[in-house]
Amino acid sequence: MTTNPTAETFDLRIELLDSDPPIWRQVCLRGDASLEALHQVLAAAMGWSGEADHVIKGQGQSLKNGEERTLSTLLTQPGDSLIYTYAPAQGWLHKVTLESVTLESIDSAQGAVPRCTAGERQCPPEFCQGVWDYVDLLDRLSDSGDPDEVDALWQKVGYDFDPEYFDLAAANQRLQERSQLPTS
Repeated sequence: MTTNPTAETFDLRIELLDSDPPIWRQVCLRGDASLEALHQVLAAAMGWSGEADHVIKGQGQSLKNGEERTLSTLLTQPGDSLIYTYAPAQGWLHKVTLESVTLESIDSAQGAVPRCTAGERQCPPEFCQGVWDYVDLLDRLSDSGDPDEVDALWQKVGYDFDPEYFDLAAANQRLQERSQLPTS
């Protein structure tokens, strides 16, 4: 009898700090994910391009890009967390919390990782200078003041932009596109 190989799967909650209402995602990925793979998963799940600088802070220290660490060395038990800053100049701070660790068959359909399992609200556009600039953008989009200015903003964000909408299928598509990265 053959058994399917298993791997530790980490269930994470990612919250964009200072967003009100909250913008968050739940993702599953393997515990042996490298820091670069972790960055790509977090960026893709949230809706960021992944091209901006980033900083990961865990266990009281900033971790360097290319550092030989894995997710399982940073988060060891449920409730552990780290801070992920995407585009530090803009201040997109995320709290990443380990919710659970499970063993999953590597070749099961459910075991396809990384994957996004839930979330709320659209990711802010990357051109915004942090949460407060995003709040200002939303206020300006709903303003009926200068129609030309409002139309220019809608052109910039896209006429289909809906800050309340989260597209789970699109998040998983982004994760699949980036999942070819090495895990360690």
